[in-house]
Amino acid sequence: MRGRSYTPSPPRGYSRRGRSPPRGGRYGRSDAPTSLLVRNLRHDCRPEDLKRPFGQFGPLKDIYLPRDYYSG
Repeated sequence: MRGRSYTPSPPRGYSRRGRSPPRGGRYGRSDAPTSLLVRNLRHDCRPEDLKRPFGQFGPLKDIYLPRDYYSG
Protein backbone atom coordinates (compact mmCIF):
# COMPACT_ATOMS: atom_id res chain seq x y z
CA MET A 1 0.00 0.00 0.00
CA ARG A 2 2.91 2.29 -0.46
CA GLY A 3 2.17 5.44 -2.37
CA ARG A 4 -1.57 5.06 -2.10
CA SER A 5 -3.58 7.30 0.13
CA TYR A 6 -6.33 5.80 2.25
CA THR A 7 -9.71 7.49 2.24
CA PRO A 8 -12.15 6.05 4.77
CA SER A 9 -15.72 5.59 3.68
CA PRO A 10 -18.32 7.93 5.20
CA PRO A 11 -20.24 6.61 8.20
CA ARG A 12 -23.45 4.78 7.45
CA GLY A 13 -26.67 6.70 7.69
CA TYR A 14 -25.22 9.92 6.32
CA SER A 15 -25.98 9.48 2.66
CA ARG A 16 -26.76 12.26 0.24
CA ARG A 17 -30.45 11.50 0.28
CA GLY A 18 -32.71 13.31 2.71
CA ARG A 19 -34.41 11.65 5.60
CA SER A 20 -37.59 9.72 5.08
CA PRO A 21 -40.81 11.21 6.44
CA PRO A 22 -41.58 10.31 10.05
CA ARG A 23 -43.78 7.34 10.74
CA GLY A 24 -46.74 7.53 13.01
CA GLY A 25 -49.81 7.29 10.89
CA ARG A 26 -52.05 10.25 10.34
CA TYR A 27 -50.31 12.64 12.70
CA GLY A 28 -46.67 13.60 12.80
CA ARG A 29 -44.92 13.79 16.13
CA SER A 30 -45.43 17.51 16.60
CA ASP A 31 -49.17 17.70 15.96
CA ALA A 32 -50.35 14.47 17.55
CA PRO A 33 -53.29 14.87 19.91
CA THR A 34 -52.03 14.60 23.46
CA SER A 35 -53.61 14.56 26.89
CA LEU A 36 -51.95 15.68 30.09
CA LEU A 37 -53.07 14.85 33.62
CA VAL A 38 -52.16 17.44 36.24
CA ARG A 39 -52.71 16.61 39.90
CA ASN A 40 -52.61 18.54 43.16
CA LEU A 41 -54.31 21.66 41.87
CA ARG A 42 -56.02 24.07 44.21
CA HIS A 43 -59.74 23.55 44.70
CA ASP A 44 -60.47 27.05 43.36
CA CYS A 45 -58.38 26.54 40.19
CA ARG A 46 -60.04 27.72 36.97
CA PRO A 47 -59.23 26.82 33.33
CA GLU A 48 -57.98 30.38 32.80
CA ASP A 49 -55.37 29.80 35.49
CA LEU A 50 -53.86 26.94 33.47
CA LYS A 51 -53.87 28.52 30.01
CA ARG A 52 -50.83 30.73 30.51
CA PRO A 53 -48.40 28.20 32.02
CA PHE A 54 -49.33 25.33 29.70
CA GLY A 55 -50.09 27.45 26.63
CA GLN A 56 -46.43 28.37 26.27
CA PHE A 57 -45.72 24.80 25.08
CA GLY A 58 -48.30 24.88 22.29
CA PRO A 59 -51.93 25.53 21.47
CA LEU A 60 -54.51 24.18 23.93
CA LYS A 61 -57.65 22.61 22.60
CA ASP A 62 -59.52 22.03 25.84
CA ILE A 63 -59.00 22.26 29.58
CA TYR A 64 -61.24 20.00 31.62
CA LEU A 65 -61.38 20.29 35.40
CA PRO A 66 -63.52 17.53 36.88
CA ARG A 67 -65.49 18.58 39.93
CA ASP A 68 -66.85 16.42 42.69
CA TYR A 69 -70.58 15.96 42.14
CA TYR A 70 -71.54 16.49 45.78
CA SER A 71 -69.10 19.15 46.95
CA GLY A 72 -68.75 21.04 43.66
